[in-house]
Amino acid sequence: MSLITINENGFLDEIKKINKKNVLFTCVISSIETTLSIPISGVHRDVIKYTPASDVELVFLGRSLTLKTPPIDATGSPTPATITRACIELKNIKNIHIDAGAFVKPKIPFLEIDKEPTGKIEEGKAMNNSKSLFKMSYLLGKNLNSELLIIGESVPGGTTTALGVLLGLGYDAEGKVSSGSVNNPHELKIKIVKEGLKKAKINEKSSVFDILNAVGDKMMPVVAGLALSFAERNKPVILAGGTQMSAVLAVIKEINKDVLKNNLIAIGTTEFVLNDKKGDLKGIVEQIGNVPLFASKLYFENAKIKGLKNYCRGSVKEGVGAGGISVYSIATGLPPMSIREFIENNFFKWYSKP
Repeated sequence: MSLITINENGFLDEIKKINKKNVLFTCVISSIETTLSIPISGVHRDVIKYTPASDVELVFLGRSLTLKTPPIDATGSPTPATITRACIELKNIKNIHIDAGAFVKPKIPFLEIDKEPTGKIEEGKAMNNSKSLFKMSYLLGKNLNSELLIIGESVPGGTTTALGVLLGLGYDAEGKVSSGSVNNPHELKIKIVKEGLKKAKINEKSSVFDILNAVGDKMMPVVAGLALSFAERNKPVILAGGTQMSAVLAVIKEINKDVLKNNLIAIGTTEFVLNDKKGDLKGIVEQIGNVPLFASKLYFENAKIKGLKNYCRGSVKEGVGAGGISVYSIATGLPPMSIREFIENNFFKWYSKP
């Protein structure tokens, strides 16, 4: 089986019933000011401003416009947007993307929730409008015509904000969030978010929106609003990502404690995150609830391109909805090798500079 399943709870059977014409993928992009001065992200500082925009351009258009080539890390590993694009193309999945404060705006049609990036989390000043972002995205979700929503994210530095929100909500998350790089800077992440929580005077009486305002990022309330708007109407949602989406899951639980009981919200990630020895997605999710958790097996160890093989060694791992959309695609009949072959067949076209 090319899917790893935990607490499946009938979720896959439900999504298999849905006509592919009624499936929608969206990626919420955002940026964090902290990443410009503190190396909490594995994305190189020269391209960090442009990465979210370039990611969704590749997914939507099949090529990047903001950068000459799609993002690629220091090990030669291509952006996980390549996985997402493969699934979009091979399964003909509708997709539309949302800006929640990216430094650079994509050169494709997109929905704007917020122009301004997330602030400095080390100062406990991530944002001041998380509640209004949640409400706006909740209303947006009610107006999206789909029976299944798959939500991804592209937020460099987002595992640090995930850690901050999880700690603020009282979860045991130190040393458990993943990283897009081989070397996960746990100590730096913990230091940054604890400084932010302290400066914002977060305590056990603080609301989930207080915590988001202090150390979250703007993607989180937006994804929470979208997910809840669907789940409350008995429509399944795949939170497509790793430990960042576990923080979103925790936010959702704080806003509506009963919605997770219906098994309509699942996390879909990649095997690279679920098997990450420097993180513990499964352990975080189990603290939140008995939530369906899936991981796609992509067999990149058999890849012809070294950059894809590097995923197996800890590079990149996840992002841009790659895990969740590949979970859906594989569950509904797409062979994993077709995803890999699509990337291999397009790699040199994508990464040949004009």
